[in-house]
Amino acid sequence: MKLLNILWSGTLVALCIASCRKDINYDPDTIDADLSLTLKSAAPFPLGVGVGYEEFIAGGKYADIIKSEFSNVTAGYVMKHGAIVQSGGIYNFAKADDFVSKAKAAGLDVYGHTLCWFQNNNGNYLRSLVNAGVATPNPSIMVNGTFEAAGSGTPFANWEIKNGTAYISAGTAAGEMYEGSTSLKAATPTLSPNNEWSLQIASDPITTTTGTEYKVRFYAKAAAAGGQFRLSTMLGAASQYSGNFSITTSWAPYEWKFTADGTSKRVVFDLGKIPNTYYVDSVSVTLANPPASGATFALQQYRVDTTLKNWITASVTHFKDKVHAWDVVNEPLDDTGAVRSGTSASDAFFWGDYLGDRDASKKKVANGDSMVAKAFRYAHAADPTAKLFLNDYAHESNGRKLDSLIALIKRLKSAGVPIHGVGLQMHMSYQTPTTGIDNAILKMAQLGLLVKITEIDISVNLGEQTNPETANFVLTPTMLPQQAAKYQYVAESYIRNVPEAQRYGITVWGVSDSDSWLRNRLPYHTKDYPLLWDESYNKKQAYTGLLTGLQLK
Repeated sequence: MKLLNILWSGTLVALCIASCRKDINYDPDTIDADLSLTLKSAAPFPLGVGVGYEEFIAGGKYADIIKSEFSNVTAGYVMKHGAIVQSGGIYNFAKADDFVSKAKAAGLDVYGHTLCWFQNNNGNYLRSLVNAGVATPNPSIMVNGTFEAAGSGTPFANWEIKNGTAYISAGTAAGEMYEGSTSLKAATPTLSPNNEWSLQIASDPITTTTGTEYKVRFYAKAAAAGGQFRLSTMLGAASQYSGNFSITTSWAPYEWKFTADGTSKRVVFDLGKIPNTYYVDSVSVTLANPPASGATFALQQYRVDTTLKNWITASVTHFKDKVHAWDVVNEPLDDTGAVRSGTSASDAFFWGDYLGDRDASKKKVANGDSMVAKAFRYAHAADPTAKLFLNDYAHESNGRKLDSLIALIKRLKSAGVPIHGVGLQMHMSYQTPTTGIDNAILKMAQLGLLVKITEIDISVNLGEQTNPETANFVLTPTMLPQQAAKYQYVAESYIRNVPEAQRYGITVWGVSDSDSWLRNRLPYHTKDYPLLWDESYNKKQAYTGLLTGLQLK
């Protein structure tokens, strides 16, 4: 009797553990599938597909399949930073608008992809923000360019009248100066003949560097229309001459650049060609191309932060009435579970190197969450009603990264960051263990957020893309049935392990095998068959597998 009590107690404990703990559901299922259904009619949640803009607007079988089989679309490229942000940071939403408009007209919802990713950016523009220096001071090397200091025996200190002394004086009457209380006034008479050099005033010698370009800038006006004069230089290897400046009757700025051919030059106003009364003021000589010092890290951070905020705000606001969910941050962690960092080149730009919790020496001082938090807060401010997702890959195959993603999301939630969902890309192979699939889906669901499988495709060519042997891949008869079984299993696992209220749907990353991004992984990974339709848009076993899995009750 005592023994029976012990056994009964143990049984109760086991039952309690089984009922109180949320375990991965490994139970086999028998599904009586209706294979006459479309994917979207069979799915108990939104079913989406990754779409190429050009292929979609071209119509044909590609577009017909999308419209008949799916309820929402994700743009593969056209809504990303690299597609929209032009030179100088100008936004061009034309293609994205066309894509969204045509999708909505076809009755398809649009899932936004993506606002902050280290790839598919306008890398040149973003690098210009961090590489652009801060202009160093570029003071004028001209002395008394405002003509305020009077000379001894001459109207102005630091200036020498070379010709026409009687016709040069200080302009002091109302309207005769651009700034201050004095200007250079030259009353050019009618001479016989009138030459540029018949009325000249030259600056004192100024120190120059041979081969360096300088810019002379001054303000001038003439008493009557038709005024004209030029500049020249003295000293150096030879005199240098500007073109003729047409001087108007209102104060206006004029500039001339010259390259020094010696260590000392004098700037000369040649005023004798056209009779008129001229007024000159505010003469400066500066470096034409002053060197720039590197931007401080604080300034780089400010520029990148401002740019990210402006980009996210512009995109989310632009599509506010048409796009109601976004991949806000895509692939924030590398395969070690750390916030991505690297060398920016081509379309790659590592936002986290500037926004990811770093000190003045660029050293990371925390987990790097601030980049992710900023992006989510900027998106939420632009559209408080939108559902915001953190999207990443390898949940099902990289335990270290999975744990890091979970920890990141928990930190974001505890900090009040407006994150609503997690996206599991699920780019996998037909040999990916089912235990890894279940583990990833269940653990994401346990975070209490919306869960979306965002980019599923199932590869059968397992060769490395840098291995020439990959190009010799041959599809065998057993691969496609295994691929179909994996598609079915993913759908079943999603239904089993994600509570209905948290299911935001599944998106297949492409339509036919010929359209898959995997076919473009050069140089050698051009043979793969990862999707639901073959190159001729015939349904594969993978289609039937997914259709069956979606009907799990």
